[in-house]
Amino acid sequence: MDAPQDMPAGAGEPPPRPRSFSPRELRFTPQSAVRWFSPGVLAQSGLHVGVTSVFGSFLDKRELQTSKPCEPDRRHADRDEIWIDYVADTGDGFEATATVAHQVAKRRLTVAGVDEPLPRGDVLVLGGDEVYPAASAEGYENRLEGPWRAALPWTARDHPSVYAIPGNHDWYDGLTGFMRLFGQDDRWLGGWQSHQTRSYFAVRLPHDWWLWGIDIQSDSLIDEPQLDFFHAVAAEAAGCRLVLATAVPTWVDLDRNPLAYRNLAFLERTLLRPNRIELKLTVAGDQHHYSRYEHRGSDDTEIGPTHKITAGGGGAFLHPTHHLPRRASIGINPDAPDDVVDYEVVARYPGSGRSRLLSLRALLLAVRNPSFLVVPGTVSLALLWTIQFGLRSLSRGQQTFAEAAAGWGWGDLAGGLFRSSASAVFLLVVLIGLWAFAKTPAWAARGMRRYATKTGLAVVHLAGQVVAMVTVALVAVTVGGWASDGWAFAVVASIVAFGLGAVVGATVMGAYLALAVAIPGLHAHANEAFAAARITAYRNFLRMHIDRTGALTVYAVGIDRAVPRRRWRAVPGGEDPEASWIEPVGAAPLPQLVDRVRIA
Repeated sequence: MDAPQDMPAGAGEPPPRPRSFSPRELRFTPQSAVRWFSPGVLAQSGLHVGVTSVFGSFLDKRELQTSKPCEPDRRHADRDEIWIDYVADTGDGFEATATVAHQVAKRRLTVAGVDEPLPRGDVLVLGGDEVYPAASAEGYENRLEGPWRAALPWTARDHPSVYAIPGNHDWYDGLTGFMRLFGQDDRWLGGWQSHQTRSYFAVRLPHDWWLWGIDIQSDSLIDEPQLDFFHAVAAEAAGCRLVLATAVPTWVDLDRNPLAYRNLAFLERTLLRPNRIELKLTVAGDQHHYSRYEHRGSDDTEIGPTHKITAGGGGAFLHPTHHLPRRASIGINPDAPDDVVDYEVVARYPGSGRSRLLSLRALLLAVRNPSFLVVPGTVSLALLWTIQFGLRSLSRGQQTFAEAAAGWGWGDLAGGLFRSSASAVFLLVVLIGLWAFAKTPAWAARGMRRYATKTGLAVVHLAGQVVAMVTVALVAVTVGGWASDGWAFAVVASIVAFGLGAVVGATVMGAYLALAVAIPGLHAHANEAFAAARITAYRNFLRMHIDRTGALTVYAVGIDRAVPRRRWRAVPGGEDPEASWIEPVGAAPLPQLVDRVRIA
């Protein structure tokens, strides 16, 4: 997507400031957070996942990028020190994305728990999934470019750089939008200037540090042109220290998929070790929380502590932390079983207790995802009519729906589910759908245990829905009987079944998700439960500093609450041409230090 022609960010005169908080003045339309349980979004996401799974290898455009020259960025190598910002999983709803962008863009950021304000990064790294729910020109403009441009519309000199790696949501259009936005040198994201030409990059930093960003294209094998590029870079980086940015924190998924770390392991054994490159820090997004795993090193090696950080709090809905494995044993060489590095989780944001408590917000599925109500409402309505057909087929005479319903109790309605082929088949279809929806915990990720666990979860979920829907049917026929007779009875009962069933069915699903992710030892449906809750709180990003001594300090910055959209306003004037176009009204966000680590 081409940059707006009236926005010469970072060059010439500052762009005109908005006079109001209208889309016309802002040059983008602020978006609500994605409702992942909306039927339209569910269908679109399912289609994208299906197409990517089936045709992913045919849509892989990484090898086509060889037509563009690609060199490491060496402009920062001779500096005494450098600051780097890392933000991942941004480009969702305005309030969370703008909250993070506004803080990152500040020239100096005051963080509770840090003695001195932290300078804005000389380099901004976007760590994957730059737009939701799927890549599109409109999505990039309204969910990513617009909020970030409003946060830092222009820089007068020493323009900070921006680099990005794609996540799976960026790949849903075959990387077309991503490459147009980030894959052209001298493009701008507000006041940040792009210096990459491919979906991966390498930056030489001061004091023998390097920053690499790799593109694993939905966990595919690394393509040959990318390997050739990093082979050449590795030779130049021999003996140096490395910060590696990747789209997915595969080290937390080893219990579910023992091959999850294969791409990073391949890089370590074929590029890093032969060139004596020390992988001191790996950063990733995809999981929308903060966590840090640490390997403390061993006495018989010269390699000190190394760290794996997940920092995906740039804008998308919060993910839990209480389900994270306490340890991760990473195998580097499949031909050497003893070549294993053990990591232990040492920091989480939010904490485990808070995360478990937040799981209960899945109970608000109906409130947070109102368009989803059409699904359980339709199911409830269909069950009412299939039940009554089964029961009336056994009644004497030609009773009307209203006449037959007058004598039905809860047990009659429950039994009616199995008294006709229509209701039995419909119930089977619902069970199959719930089985497909069920997600297993890590300990039941493979083999027969997976199928047995999915079946158990689906049956429990179905039982809860059946109890709820039969109760709804009883209320529907009772209210219909009070209201009228004949066709009017059927209409009233149907309206009640649909409306009440929508709310009750969605609440039962929310309860199922909340229990599945909160129960110790189960921890299933982490993504679905928190997607239903749509929590925009607990944002995070990293601010990293390589100081004059060559040490790297990582500041993990957390923001407990995002600023609601109604509490933003435009800033039409001001003496500082770099000042944000927008600012919060009233209480401002309170950045706090949630973790800090110094890496020598």
